[in-house]
Amino acid sequence: MDLKNFCRKLPKIELHAHLSGSLTLPTLKKIYLMTNTEIMPNAQFMSFEKYVQQQTAKNLKECFKLFHVIHSLTVSPQAIYIATCDVIREFMEDNVIYLELRSTPRDVEGRMTKKEYIEAMINAICVSKKTYPNIIVKLLISVDRAQGCENAKENCRLAIHYAKQYPDIVKGVDFGGDPVKGKLHYKPLYEARQNGLKVVVHAAEIPNKSETLEVLELRPDRLGHGTCIHPNLGGSVAAFDYLCKAQIPVELCLTSNIKCGTVRSYEDHQFKYLYQTGHPICICTDDKGMYNTTLSKEFEIITNTFDLKKGDLVNICRSSIESSFASTNEKLRLFSILNDFDKKGKTLSKHP
Repeated sequence: MDLKNFCRKLPKIELHAHLSGSLTLPTLKKIYLMTNTEIMPNAQFMSFEKYVQQQTAKNLKECFKLFHVIHSLTVSPQAIYIATCDVIREFMEDNVIYLELRSTPRDVEGRMTKKEYIEAMINAICVSKKTYPNIIVKLLISVDRAQGCENAKENCRLAIHYAKQYPDIVKGVDFGGDPVKGKLHYKPLYEARQNGLKVVVHAAEIPNKSETLEVLELRPDRLGHGTCIHPNLGGSVAAFDYLCKAQIPVELCLTSNIKCGTVRSYEDHQFKYLYQTGHPICICTDDKGMYNTTLSKEFEIITNTFDLKKGDLVNICRSSIESSFASTNEKLRLFSILNDFDKKGKTLSKHP
């Protein structure tokens, strides 16, 4: 089995996938056709489509401009439902067996409330569970750091509310957004944690030594990106040592970091520093639609870039299962699937 097929057949775990950024052009076209064109003129959509196809985003600022256009399309519960169903199906087709989707609920005046946004995602997950039984899906409610503390409180309380109603689906809160805007809001995150929710924080996407240490001291259940923690990447020895001692799992999104311009090349990616120390890591897509990638492609990239073996990829998936917010029984099921694949893989030719 060649590397491409191996990565495709490998049972994979996706722990960092934003709903909006995961939407592919076919889904966006589907939503656009059912949306009033007054919201987005045809010329604007065609310009956006060309922009995505050319993959011209070269920095964080340009990437967040793309999100703005996507958000202008997903303005109704029906659009959110379709988006969620399509994203789950596409991950399933890439042989992802466990998916944690995250999204920031939005109020759209006259069209959708935050509760309707969340309920549309939950409904899609419930329906997909029956349609695609081979993939387990969880939901993280996101907080945008640029939207202020009151918004953070509201989103965390919504997460607490829906976690009580749907404990098998809503598992935690994700704190992220444009790292050059806003700031961390700790109290809502502490409240979420006190109510049994897991906490994930986007950290060190750009150099910010003081904030990075603050995030690490919070001891989130996982970190998103962790780009600028190592001293060779704009971080510090103190921060990297703290991370390694705390053993906080890190969600690594290689193509996303390259296309956003936060890392110069795959060879320079923070993956190598964390992997060398044996730190718990997860390989993720972040925004597979916007960056034209899949989880299979990301595994191919790390294998070719860092000269990994097939067994190394299986072990990374094991680490991802451990770091997931799946239940104990779900983890046992996931390990069983992965171990069965690994046993069969022993009889196949190894990647050189």
